[in-house]
Amino acid sequence: MRYFFIFFIFYFFIFNINAQINLVPNPSFEDTINCPSNISQLYNCSNWIAPTAGTSDYFNACASTPTGVSIPNNGAGFQQPKNGNGYAGLSPYQRSSPSGPFNYREYIQTMLVDSLITNNIYCVSFYLNCASISSISIDKVGLYFSNFAINSSTSLSLPYIPQIESPPSFYLTDTLGWYKVEGTYTALGGEKYITIGNFRDEVTTDTIHTDPLFASSSYYYIDDVSVIKCDTTNPFDETSIANVFTPNNDGINEQWVLNNLPEKTQVQIYNRWGVLVAGIAPPFTIQGTYKWDGRTTSGVPCVEGTYFYLISTPEKTYKGFVQLVR
Repeated sequence: MRYFFIFFIFYFFIFNINAQINLVPNPSFEDTINCPSNISQLYNCSNWIAPTAGTSDYFNACASTPTGVSIPNNGAGFQQPKNGNGYAGLSPYQRSSPSGPFNYREYIQTMLVDSLITNNIYCVSFYLNCASISSISIDKVGLYFSNFAINSSTSLSLPYIPQIESPPSFYLTDTLGWYKVEGTYTALGGEKYITIGNFRDEVTTDTIHTDPLFASSSYYYIDDVSVIKCDTTNPFDETSIANVFTPNNDGINEQWVLNNLPEKTQVQIYNRWGVLVAGIAPPFTIQGTYKWDGRTTSGVPCVEGTYFYLISTPEKTYKGFVQLVR
């Protein structure tokens, strides 16, 4: 009996470790086939490819500065990795040419270490940083799961709907920090590949010009990609809602976090005057995790004070107050 108990504990421990395994190989773009020596060499990054004629890039600290693909200084700007010594780079959008729509897109793709399991919920995330060379910022960069590898001989936008995507009308303009795109995905079963980029066409891609005189294209660094089976053992309830957070850049309690949200949940956050400042409001919904960093949906820091939240799930509505302290 004692040996059986030890085996049970060991199995339980290993099972739970495996449940948290990141299914993305080389998620931080650390492992190289060869050190990149020029732009358009994503093929030198282990496990990652450019699936279209778009020329996605690979940056690594092993490269020398004159090559333009070193870290932190490179041809696209200056940026430290989110994690490790490497990151990918791509142009998810280029504006129309004078003679007509250009619709140029770049993507990156990898094969997961294992296929997704039907009805399992996966927590998905990746980080973006707007390179200083970017003269246009966009609001939609997404991740698409597929059963088969995607490839195209053109550099046009891919005709797929990403299951995970950055919020609409939230322009990814930050050239200093890394922005986390995240969400949850309920697997249909058999999905083995992920592709990251902008899947919107010329008409449905919203843009702002960060350099109006030379507004031609956007460029983003990508790092720390993750697909992990979500921990759904702790259901969402009132005890999951914190009543204070401190987004003051000290690295402690920086975000107001809601975990284990059920499907079709909406989160609305209002200021003292009843103005909606953040959240996932109708017709949009969320599942899994929601994080508020103390900014409005347009990226403006909210003032210190008390905010009213409304969390609507299919089973129940939660109302209360959260205090933002800087």
